[in-house]
Amino acid sequence: MACGVRCRRRVASAARTTGVVYERRRPEKTTLYEIVRDNVETLYGAIDDGAIAVRIPKHAKKELEAYLDCGLLCRGFARLRCERCEESRLVAFSCKGRGFCPSCLGRRMCSTAANLIEDVLPEVAHRPWVLTFPFPWRRRLAQDGALFGVLTRLFVESVERFYEERAARRGACGAVKSGAVTVVQRTSGDMRLNPHLHVVFLDGAYHEDGTELVWNELGHLRTREVGQVLEHAVGRMLRYLRRHGHLEIEHDVEEDGEPEAALCASAVSGRESPAGPQWLRGLSPSSPSALAYDKPLCAALDGFTLHAATRAGAHHAAAREALLRYVLRPPIAKERVEPQQDGLVRLSLKRAFADGMLLSTVVDADGALLGPAL
Repeated sequence: MACGVRCRRRVASAARTTGVVYERRRPEKTTLYEIVRDNVETLYGAIDDGAIAVRIPKHAKKELEAYLDCGLLCRGFARLRCERCEESRLVAFSCKGRGFCPSCLGRRMCSTAANLIEDVLPEVAHRPWVLTFPFPWRRRLAQDGALFGVLTRLFVESVERFYEERAARRGACGAVKSGAVTVVQRTSGDMRLNPHLHVVFLDGAYHEDGTELVWNELGHLRTREVGQVLEHAVGRMLRYLRRHGHLEIEHDVEEDGEPEAALCASAVSGRESPAGPQWLRGLSPSSPSALAYDKPLCAALDGFTLHAATRAGAHHAAAREALLRYVLRPPIAKERVEPQQDGLVRLSLKRAFADGMLLSTVVDADGALLGPAL
């Protein structure tokens, strides 16, 4: 009994020190879990009956069904016991999903970011370069992983070349190399399909000096340099597409009769009920055809956008880890899914649109998109 009291006292002391108290998560009480649980079988039935002309891939079904089992004691658990006081806790099994489950993806986000900071990346400044693709490209890139991989490589090489040339101009000699961690995000904040790249670069480059590696800090980054990197990357991508006969990716091809294609195209454009300024103005997605700068260290060209305004310093490990957690974040946060009256569900946006409006998308209980809620 005395040992059990001491253990509980240590737990209470740790809670007072860190402000953290372990509490078993209960996914079955969240709005997101209730939506999936109450409607997934209805969705499967509608597809089997032909009422909905779509096909859900096997891997997507696996993710959804595993999410429904994740964190439930009735689906399996481990009993952890203190050898000294024999106090025990039940820990439910998790699905370890990589595509949907907010809890497992959040855990993976934190562990991956910590591992990168502690064991992989050097203690130098980090800068994320975020590249988004034109609307007509997104449908193809979401379905063609091989092509997306090639375009990712071309973009990373373009930014690496910029770092290496800047280091060479500052006096670095010999082999000059930088480094990066690439993360693919597949959705926007309003859950539209948007395959885009978050590439966290070492903000500078190394060169060899005898047997040692010498670090060359990038220094001041200029907005026009971001534009030059974007022009170079886009040029390489277009040349690759032309050489390999992928010119159709540059045009927004209408649905070709395949239900999955129609669904994918709608997910990209939000044409059923687009959110934000497009919804209010009745406009289709558009973008500048010439190089433009709408804010510092950001550039846009032919529907591409490149953002490089964020930076975490070498002496701020917490900031560098927070930056990595951001680029590794799950696609959906269960805290932003809120139940409404009459069976409606609201997905709140994290921040306002560019024109200052803060909208949220409303769906019904079956997942049908009804429109933005002001």
